[in-house]
Amino acid sequence: MFLENIVQKGELLDCYGALLTVRQRECLELYYNENLTLAEIAEYFHISRQAVHDAMRHGEEQLENYEAALHVAAARLKRKKAAEEISLLLSDTAREKAAPLLKVLTD
Repeated sequence: MFLENIVQKGELLDCYGALLTVRQRECLELYYNENLTLAEIAEYFHISRQAVHDAMRHGEEQLENYEAALHVAAARLKRKKAAEEISLLLSDTAREKAAPLLKVLTD
C-alpha cells in the first residue's frame, strides 16, 4: 500500500508537476523521485523541516485536486494497461512491429 501511494504520487507529479509552485515541485521531486527525507530536503533548501512538510502537503493537495478535475493520470494509466494487454495478445512478430505504436499510446 505504501509503495502504491508513492508510485501514485509520482504519476501525479509527472502529469501536473509543472502546475505547482517551484518550491512545491522541487520538494516533491526530491522526496518521491530522489528518496530524500524531509530533513535532507530542508537542509538542501536551508529551510525548516516544517516548511518542507507544508510545501509538500499543499503540493500533494493540488496534485489530487488537478487529478480530480482533469483525470489525466487515470487516462494515462488506462492507456498503459490497454497497451500491455494488446501486447500480450499479439504474436512475437506482431508485437515487434506494433511496439512503436504501443509506445506512443503509453507516453
